[in-house]
Amino acid sequence: MGLRKMIMSALIVSSSVIGFAMPAMAYDKEIKVYPDRPITLIVGFPPGGMVDILARHMAKAMTDELGQRVIVESRVGATGSVGASVVARAAPDGYTIYLSPSAVVLFLAAHAEPALDFSEALAPVGKVAVVSSVMVVGNHVKARTLAELIQSAKENPGALNMASPGVNTLGHMYGEMFQSAAGVKLQHIPHQGAAPAFSDILGERADLMFTAVPSALAHIKDDRVRPIAVLAPNRVPLLPDTPSMGELGFSELVNSDWLGIFAPVGTPSHVISRLNRSINKILADAQVRKQLAGLGYMVNLPDNTPESLEDLVVQQSRQWKRTLH
Repeated sequence: MGLRKMIMSALIVSSSVIGFAMPAMAYDKEIKVYPDRPITLIVGFPPGGMVDILARHMAKAMTDELGQRVIVESRVGATGSVGASVVARAAPDGYTIYLSPSAVVLFLAAHAEPALDFSEALAPVGKVAVVSSVMVVGNHVKARTLAELIQSAKENPGALNMASPGVNTLGHMYGEMFQSAAGVKLQHIPHQGAAPAFSDILGERADLMFTAVPSALAHIKDDRVRPIAVLAPNRVPLLPDTPSMGELGFSELVNSDWLGIFAPVGTPSHVISRLNRSINKILADAQVRKQLAGLGYMVNLPDNTPESLEDLVVQQSRQWKRTLH
């Protein structure tokens, strides 16, 4: 081979190598490792409630699994929708995420012109837990069974005060559904979260409330409130002596609440996938499952994908809108 042909062949080979190598190098620069700095987990409810308790457990586990600190930040107001709005306006990079209960979807669906379109503003990552709710009464209330409570409410219409975490929360809706199903009248007293609602129960300024089992469990164990019935088809393991609404004949009061993590719409798919894998890996850990189950959270979540959570949000939003409008 002549010198000219040898030089030309070398140039062609070099060009081919460079042509393949340069896009790969550029690609490596574009795709950064996630996460490479701390993540803020926004909670829209006060400390001490069901969402806050779960957030702090998940933040610790996610810090260990992701290798970056996950910091819980409370942005309380409007039944969690203030926190949702904060995350919706955040940069869609996965460093500001939101732990939401299904109550936020209900609250926004209750408004004809909501401040935020949940499904349009927030991208689902995955569910974190499912919880049952329970009706509790203060120790000052004489009724010890659901039948006795209904009888007392019928004999004294409007005399019993029902605390709730706020207007158009699940606690409020369950109370309204109970009044309709039992044919009784209660006086509704809304609060800014479950913790202040419990303060009124403990202070004997309110008589009963519907709340998530994790929010009520410590008060029940300390004999500061009495559980009357769980809003489930069957009894729940942590409250084996408490009858279910299903067995008491109130099937319309059989419900459950979910909690899930969301990111701003526009967050890259590889970030969503990484967060989803982190959640599922954490919830598969036997020690974490035992710890959360002991607090009242059910974490056996098959098919826990962003798509399945998105379908649930859309379905429940439509359901509540039909019910409330």
